[in-house]
Amino acid sequence: MGISNYSAANLSKLILLIVVSFSCQAHGQTVQLAPPAKVVQLAPPTQITQPSSAAQTAPPAPSVTTPAPTAQPVQNTAGLSDEAISKKIMDKLTSGKGDIVLRSSDLSDPKPTQKAKPVTPPPKVVAKTETPLAEQAKTLEAKVSSKPAKKAEHLAHWSYDHPDFGPNNWAHLDRQNLLCSAGKQQSPSDLVGGIPVDLPELKFEYKPSMLTIEDNGHTVMAHYKEGSHLILEGRQYRLTQVHFHSPSEDAVDGKRAEMVAHLVHQHADGKMLVVAILINGEQRLLDPLASPYNRMLSRAKENAFFQNILNHVPLEKKQVVSLPNTTIDINQLLPNQMAYFTYMGSLTTPPCSEGILWVVMKEAVHFSREQVDSFLKIYPNNARPLQDRQKRLIKESR
Repeated sequence: MGISNYSAANLSKLILLIVVSFSCQAHGQTVQLAPPAKVVQLAPPTQITQPSSAAQTAPPAPSVTTPAPTAQPVQNTAGLSDEAISKKIMDKLTSGKGDIVLRSSDLSDPKPTQKAKPVTPPPKVVAKTETPLAEQAKTLEAKVSSKPAKKAEHLAHWSYDHPDFGPNNWAHLDRQNLLCSAGKQQSPSDLVGGIPVDLPELKFEYKPSMLTIEDNGHTVMAHYKEGSHLILEGRQYRLTQVHFHSPSEDAVDGKRAEMVAHLVHQHADGKMLVVAILINGEQRLLDPLASPYNRMLSRAKENAFFQNILNHVPLEKKQVVSLPNTTIDINQLLPNQMAYFTYMGSLTTPPCSEGILWVVMKEAVHFSREQVDSFLKIYPNNARPLQDRQKRLIKESR
């Protein structure tokens, strides 16, 4: 049968069905097209004639029945539009190849295409996270501690005389020490220009305590058991420990004593109060080694409380020694006169916490020359430099 005798309506339906099928394939949908069971052999165009009344109709050409091939989905890998696919179908029908199967090769561009260059993915951008403060502090401390690696390890994270760990660098050793440089109420102070007033009475309610002594690498400290208190303005402060510095940390009119004892107290609400007792050694008129009499005289002036401390100082630093059979009585350390200076200050060691109530006794006590010299052999200089007063108010007993 010639192509001109093929029903126009049927051909239109067939083309529409094929266009719909391949349009679905181009959009990722699969439509199975069942091809006709018979392959129609089309006669060459030269044999096509117009039928007439006199001419006999040519007998139909024999047809060969072949098994229907399974329609394979055609992937529109060329990225053609629906109009282009329709044109490909029409070209296939008019080419006279004998079938209407449209293959993937019919949709591809006959021109060779260049292989796409592999696209290198952009480098991953890792968001920078802020280092926690705790890690920053460790990093800072590691940098500082790496400098004096040649020094002995007994130097703790802070010191009194080391160039890197000394008072001028305390604030840089740990983020908790920032007040050591940025504080407004730092101790010690020069107690000059105070206002003479009637200050509240100090009521010392101290009892003897079992001796627990420690050399913590910065000072010699005696821990005091519970039961001893200081009453000031109706508030009760418990005595927790006493330790020593040389020279004294607070000064009076610019002058420092040879030593000072700090009696540390704490209220139930956490507030701290420190009583400072200034200490000087007796003047040595004659060499005590030259005369047994002078040595005996010197021992008569010894402070019993402090001598008990010296007798039991640990042989190694950073050791705590408890002596159940040895007692100390801090009443032996108090001066005779109860007049005092008072001001708001801070701890004199890192972290230099502020809000500490200071009570500095105006009368100094005296140790024997030998006792003072003995302490100087252990800690010749463990006092913080004087700090800026920052216009703080100082009161003193009149």
